[in-house]
Amino acid sequence: MFFDCDKDGDLDLFIGSGGNNQPPRSPHLEHQLFKNDGKGNFSILKNAFLPNIVNVGTVQAFDFDNDNDLDLFIGARSVSFLYGVTPESHLYLNDGEGHFAEVKMQGSESDKLGMITGSVMADITGDGKKEMIVVGEWMSPKIMEFRNNQFIEIKSTLGNLNGWWQTVEATDLDGDGKCDLILGNIGENFYLKPDSLHPAALWINYFGVDGSIQQLMTRTVDNRNVPVFMKRSMEDQFAYLKKENLKYTSYAAKSAENLFGEKLMQNAVKKVFNFSPSVIAWNEGNGKFTIEKLPTVIQFSSVNSISCSDINNDGKTDIITGGNIFDFSPQFGRLDANYGSVLVNKGGRKFQLLNARQSGIQITGQVRDIKLIPSKTGEYLLFLRNDDFPVLYKNNQKR
Repeated sequence: MFFDCDKDGDLDLFIGSGGNNQPPRSPHLEHQLFKNDGKGNFSILKNAFLPNIVNVGTVQAFDFDNDNDLDLFIGARSVSFLYGVTPESHLYLNDGEGHFAEVKMQGSESDKLGMITGSVMADITGDGKKEMIVVGEWMSPKIMEFRNNQFIEIKSTLGNLNGWWQTVEATDLDGDGKCDLILGNIGENFYLKPDSLHPAALWINYFGVDGSIQQLMTRTVDNRNVPVFMKRSMEDQFAYLKKENLKYTSYAAKSAENLFGEKLMQNAVKKVFNFSPSVIAWNEGNGKFTIEKLPTVIQFSSVNSISCSDINNDGKTDIITGGNIFDFSPQFGRLDANYGSVLVNKGGRKFQLLNARQSGIQITGQVRDIKLIPSKTGEYLLFLRNDDFPVLYKNNQKR
């Protein structure tokens, strides 16, 4: 993220690292801050942060303490080697010169928000102040207000939508003066198809015989918590199950409670996944949102990134999305049916989904981000893909 960390009028560069191949407190995971000399030359500022122990999922620059410099909220994606354990997110206050001190706020809800994948700052409540909206896996979207040196969650009707959220964007789509939310999720074409009555769940406890923390994923079948993974995969993780379930028929008939015991399951940390579509959350005010699914074609894959712009100069905000995730196990398959989608705002909360011939966009790969780039020669869209080259499109409707 580019932001002015030292109030000298140029943009400095923050880089947040992550990965599951490095242990916590690895130097490879440390935050990095590069200061700009005003001519586009960057030099790393050592000791700008204390050592970091989590993978970074998102970052927001905002003057939280109203001292006229930009502070940082760094949302944690996960803890290395311990997927599912809720990581600690961090708020860093700026001394005005680019040195950041972590703030531990009593009673704050910021440190255990969840496994955060995306965030945005926007005035959701209409009070003239920006709130922070965060989304992530195994959690519902959260609207956080910074007040009295702590984050306070604003209760909303989004609270029961526990998804594998990938991203969030905020803008006024219907022109009513209230900021709406566009929320990118895993989609309805995924191997797991949970709903409020049939949720999937992640259980975290000392399931291993060696006393280590282990994860167990289940789905709901006939009101029972049934393991998601096949017998062989489960035995690779929990070898002791093999002796107790010599036949596949024996394993298939058992719930998670049958396999691991009621007490172990009851004492486990439980995270729920009960909502998979990507949606628009229309802001009705007072924490109330009307949920509308994005078109079916968009639900064929994940939505990892969203860009909002008036692409056809009609005064209405349109939506561009990108997605796909290839890294699932063979049992889950991969999500690869998102070729970039353009939704043209027709007004009255109606959108027209353009096909590839109409939009000109047909992009393969795993899109991780979309950046809007205005220039003297027009407007450009940069699609950034994991393990692949970026792709640049020009909007021919803007000059």
